[in-house]
Amino acid sequence: MLFSDMPAVWSIQCHCYQGVLEPESMASLEAKRSAFPESCWVAVDNDCVVGYLISVPWLLGQIPSLNDSSCQIPQGADCLYLHDMAISSAMAGKGVGQLLFASYRAKSQALGFKRLVLTAVGDAEGYWKKLGFVVQPLQISQSKVAEYGGRVTYMYQDC
Repeated sequence: MLFSDMPAVWSIQCHCYQGVLEPESMASLEAKRSAFPESCWVAVDNDCVVGYLISVPWLLGQIPSLNDSSCQIPQGADCLYLHDMAISSAMAGKGVGQLLFASYRAKSQALGFKRLVLTAVGDAEGYWKKLGFVVQPLQISQSKVAEYGGRVTYMYQDC
């Protein structure tokens, strides 16, 4: 994922999260991408970005802030946090998400992380369970729950 991809990434995010949560600002997405670009990818079809995955090294049991125009990778990061993945509606069901996820999993293993983590929002928990994630009970502050759209589930997968 390059800086030049960010308008398309932001557009896909805005479309995919309608009615689920307020989209993150492009500055916030860019802060995460630029903090660790080697774990952020786009899927391209006919020269158009049709999906993306943003992940950053993080600390197990902690959830990054949304809409933060800065992103500092925490000292001692022990997992690769899948911050966001979205696919354009035109490419839904065509395996784009699986390809992006495979890149994420391979990068996590290459970095030596033993665990993949994410925060499922809205109705996404079922999707992530199909990919092998399990719920990890986590005390999440009400402000963090509200920030993530009101319905969040912290999940992990050993790799």
